[in-house]
Amino acid sequence: MILIIAPPKDLHARRVAQEIELEGDTAKIVSWRRAGKGLRASLSYEGDLADFVLQSEEGEALSAHPSDFRAIWNRRPSPPDIPLGVLDSEHRRFARQEWQDLLDGLTLTLGFKSQIINPLPAQRAAVKPYQLAVAQSVGLKVPKTLISSDPQQAKNFIDLHKGRVVHKAMTNPRNAFMDTRRWQNAESCELDRLPLAPTIFQELIEGPLDIRATVVGREIYAAAISTGQSRAGLDSRLDLDVPTISYEIPREVAGRLHELMAALGLSFATVDLKVDYLDQLHFLELNPQGQFLYIEVLTGLPISKAVAKLLTRKLI
Repeated sequence: MILIIAPPKDLHARRVAQEIELEGDTAKIVSWRRAGKGLRASLSYEGDLADFVLQSEEGEALSAHPSDFRAIWNRRPSPPDIPLGVLDSEHRRFARQEWQDLLDGLTLTLGFKSQIINPLPAQRAAVKPYQLAVAQSVGLKVPKTLISSDPQQAKNFIDLHKGRVVHKAMTNPRNAFMDTRRWQNAESCELDRLPLAPTIFQELIEGPLDIRATVVGREIYAAAISTGQSRAGLDSRLDLDVPTISYEIPREVAGRLHELMAALGLSFATVDLKVDYLDQLHFLELNPQGQFLYIEVLTGLPISKAVAKLLTRKLI
C-alpha cells in the first residue's frame, strides 16, 4: 500500500492515487488535520516500528504497521488544527507542537521501511536562501538576489539595478496567494515594514518564456509558458490562457537540476526557470510540494503517472 499525506480534498493526491490504482497497487490518502467543531482525529503509536492507529475525521480507522507501506508521499502535510475551545495562545501552541512532534516522528519512523517522497528534513531544509546557494554551486544561472529585513539594504539593491527588480515572499500563507511582482517606485514607503518579514528582492530577468519543470526521480517534465502574451503581468500562474507547450530542458541544465535535487535530498519538486532573450535559462526557485496538475492539463504531460510510477518503484 502507498500512503499519501495531504490536506483534505487535495486534487494532486487524488489524481496520483488514481494512477497508483491503474498501476495495480493501492493508495491510502490520510490527512493529519483535526477539526475544531466537535470532530476529533486520534492517533495512537506504540514503540519503535510498532503498529499505529489513525482515526480520521470521518470516523474511519486505519490500523497499520510501518512495513505495510511500500512508499510514502508527503504531498502537503497539514498542520494539526486545535479545537477553538482552547483559547489561550500558549496552550494552543503547546498542543499544536505536541501533535506535530508525534506526527513528524511517525512519518520519519515510517521511512525506516518505506521509500519517502520527500523526507520531511529535506523539505524543510530546501528553504529559498539555501536552495539558491546550492543552485549556484552546481552551476545553474541564478539572478542577483537579496533576501533582507533591512530597508536600507533593500533600497541599495533596488538602486543598484535601477529599479529592474522583482520582489516575492519566501513562503505563502495558507489563507492567501502571494504572487511575484515587479518593483514599483510607489512601493518605496513599504520598505519600512521589512523588519516585520524579510523579503526576496531579485534582479529582473526579461525574456519570452517561463519554464515550469516538474522533476520526478530522474525524469523532468517541463512546460514553456509564453509570458509575452500574458495579461496578468509578471507571474504566469495568474493567467492560464497563455499559450503553454511542452519544453525540452537542455541536457546540461537538466544534469545540473538533477545535481541540485540530489544535494537537497529530494526526488520530487517543481522548478521555475526563466528563458532570457539570449535563450539562456535562469533558475528562480524550487518547491518540494509544488503544483503540477495545471501543467498536466494544459500540456498533456503525464506527470501524475510519473509520480505514481515513482511511488510504486516502477520509475527510479
